[in-house]
Amino acid sequence: MAYARALRLLTGQRHDQHAIAPPNPAREAAVHHHDASADGAAGIDSVVMIGDSITKGSTPPLEERFDLLGLEHVIAAENGKRMAVSAPDNPSGADLAAFLAANSDGDHSDEVWVVALGTNDVSQYSGPDNIAASVNEVLNEVPDDAALVWVDIYFRDRLEDAAVVNSIIRDRVTRRGDRIIAPWTAFAETESVLTGDGVHPTPEGADVFAFVVTDTVRAFLDRVRSGDLGMLPVIVGLVIIWTVFSILNPVFLSPNNLVNL
Repeated sequence: MAYARALRLLTGQRHDQHAIAPPNPAREAAVHHHDASADGAAGIDSVVMIGDSITKGSTPPLEERFDLLGLEHVIAAENGKRMAVSAPDNPSGADLAAFLAANSDGDHSDEVWVVALGTNDVSQYSGPDNIAASVNEVLNEVPDDAALVWVDIYFRDRLEDAAVVNSIIRDRVTRRGDRIIAPWTAFAETESVLTGDGVHPTPEGADVFAFVVTDTVRAFLDRVRSGDLGMLPVIVGLVIIWTVFSILNPVFLSPNNLVNL
C-alpha cells in the first residue's frame, strides 16, 4: 500500500481547485458490478478508510484497533465530507477515492476499503434517485479488486431520512462482490455513545465506533479467507454485540450474565 504520497499531495494541493476534479455526472451511471471475490482476498493486509467527522474524531481508537489486527491503514477523514459533493477545501468521498486510487501503486487486491459516509447527505437530496447516484459515484471509485466495508449512518433527529439513506446504501453495496455493511446504527443510540447532537460519538462512543468498524473488518476477512460468506452478517452482528456491550458495561461478561445468555 503506497498512499503516503497521495496524502501529501492532497494536503499540499487542497487549495488548488484543479488538484481534485469536481464531481462528474457521468459517474452517476449504474455502479460497476464486481460479482467475483477479490483475487487477493486471502492476502488482505491493508485498510483504506474514507470518512467524515465521525471517523475523524474516532481516528485514534481506529488506528489502535487496526494495529492490533496487524493491518496497515490510511484514514482520510474530514468534517462535513459528503459522498459526491465537493467543497473548495473538502473533496467528496468519490473524488477522494479516485484521487487515492490514482496515486497508489495500482494493485488493490491486498486492501479492504472502508467507507463511512452518508451522514452529511441526510436530507440534502430531492429524492432517492439522487441519493443512489451519489452512492454509485463512491462505489465506482472504489477499486474493483479491493474488498469493501461501508459503515451505515445514524442521525437521531432525522431518523426517517437517515433510514432512506441506509436503505439505498445497502441496496447498492449488496450489488457488489466482497462487501458488507458495518452496523453503526445498531449501537449509536446506546446510552453514553453519542453527544447531545445525536450524531457525533462521545470519547466512549468513539471506542464503540472503532470496534464496530474493526470487528466488522476482522470478521469479514476471516470469512473471506475461509471462503464462506453464507452466515457472515449474522456472525458479524453477534461478535460486535458481544464486544460493544462488554465495552459499555463490563458486568455484561459477568458469570451470571453468561449463564443467562
